[in-house]
Amino acid sequence: MRTGKPRGIWILRTLVIVGVVLILGGGWLFQSDFAQRNAERIAHLPSCDAATVQTLLPGTAVLLEGVLLAREPAGPRGFMAFHHERFRGHETSGATKGREEWIRIGTVRPAFAIESGGATVEVVNRDYRLNAWPHREQTDPGAKYVSMMESTERFLGFKAGDAVTVDGRIVAGPSDPPRVRRIEATVLFGGGGATAYAESARAEILVPKIVGGVFAGLGAIMAGACAWWLRKSKYANAPSSR
Repeated sequence: MRTGKPRGIWILRTLVIVGVVLILGGGWLFQSDFAQRNAERIAHLPSCDAATVQTLLPGTAVLLEGVLLAREPAGPRGFMAFHHERFRGHETSGATKGREEWIRIGTVRPAFAIESGGATVEVVNRDYRLNAWPHREQTDPGAKYVSMMESTERFLGFKAGDAVTVDGRIVAGPSDPPRVRRIEATVLFGGGGATAYAESARAEILVPKIVGGVFAGLGAIMAGACAWWLRKSKYANAPSSR
């Protein structure tokens, strides 16, 4: 007759493995230095206006400060670059019970330009990230859920005329005149200038360490508790000798 181990033993072993994975993943996040390297990179970037950009060599990384200019028609509610989200209801359990849940249904990143220092610089790409957007508007005063297609929607982003900072690199197009410079943007930031952008990058250094510590702690508790139960079950099920 074929015999197998009790189902509970397999569950405990699986949880031990999951705990070990959490420990390894959390440890990797905790020691990861990506956020720190990014903060150091931003701290060493020169801050400039659009007029200064025209004097710099292609390939130079800069923080460009200025006013956002539209190059395409505005979207809903006058938004230019924005995230579009739809309300899904409220969390029903756990530590975040009652918190609003939103699902992102789209992101718009149009062509734009930056004006400052009496000059204008065009941005050549559309794959930049949106960070610290100054505008947040929704279609209803209070979020309402009717169905997936009939719920409150909201827009998070930028409008023409906003003061922004662009983290990017100076480029020159093959058909541009010799002295014309453009920007290949990595981040469009609206939180208060280059200094505020650098401070926000430094604040992000703690995020992976906190998340990694939490994951590693949960994994240690899970793996330790399940390993203890496995050991206890092993002795409990061991045949007694007389």
